[in-house]
Amino acid sequence: MDANKQLTDLERVELTKKSYEELSLGERVTVGDHFIGIVTNSVYEEDGLRAFVITNPNEVTILFKGSYGFVKGNPTTWRDEWLRTNLPILVALLADEKKIPSQLKTAAKLLNTTIHQFKGARFYIYGHSLGSINAQYALANCRHPKMIAGAYLYEGTNIWILLDQHQRAKISKMRHKIFNYVDIYDPVTLGITASHHMVGQLRYIDSEPMQPIKQHMWGGYKFDENGNLKLRDVDDAFLEESMSERKLLTRSNDLARSIERMGQRPEFSKLAEEKLDELQRRFPDHKAWNKLTEIFNKTSFLKDKDSEK
Repeated sequence: MDANKQLTDLERVELTKKSYEELSLGERVTVGDHFIGIVTNSVYEEDGLRAFVITNPNEVTILFKGSYGFVKGNPTTWRDEWLRTNLPILVALLADEKKIPSQLKTAAKLLNTTIHQFKGARFYIYGHSLGSINAQYALANCRHPKMIAGAYLYEGTNIWILLDQHQRAKISKMRHKIFNYVDIYDPVTLGITASHHMVGQLRYIDSEPMQPIKQHMWGGYKFDENGNLKLRDVDDAFLEESMSERKLLTRSNDLARSIERMGQRPEFSKLAEEKLDELQRRFPDHKAWNKLTEIFNKTSFLKDKDSEK
């Protein structure tokens, strides 16, 4: 049996967390007693895509790295992950426009290239946050869906609205192999609803509200003594949180304030101001801009913390 198939829910989360580590080429990757494989490709593309390809004789594991800014950021990660990828995705969702950032397209290319390289292997995909978004898009553009043995996605924005009919049809055929884990109190999980209009099967986490960054970084995940993740059925709380646009926007604003508190640098302030000015020029009268300013209040989001002292 494949090593990935033997993992518990807890071990799959631990494996996904390794995407945030600096894994080296040739490094042996293990989770618990399971040998996952050896790192055969460490990806860092110009558009900011980070991923690791881990192989053993029978299976290939791809870890798509999430937004590093949640752990520790610098002007480059803020630019590549937030200004060039996360923020444009948010605008596209709000404006109902199918504009795909470069990083997502690069993720799809990586998956297809790796499948071509390791013909006949079984593929397992993992991603958290931005890594989940990249994985969703890569799966929607996979040329050989039969080679996907399983995909485990955590706390990512729902990009279903950005997919065309062909991509949605492909995802639907793979739905039984894709598991999309959602903590509804996580402000990043925008657009998740109790429907088939998402990439994969919904796995609704049994969690309670907490500090936004902690919530996003698996803080609400609870496991039993056997490593099984505690889930719950879709309930009134889920429906209220997922279907209320006002609450979604409010939680996103909480996230923006948390990011601000993490210690932005002058370089980031300049990049963010330029990006937001560009977006305002593009959407001067569009309702999406009004929503965006609700989420990222420009004055507070760009305020230099040193000026507050």
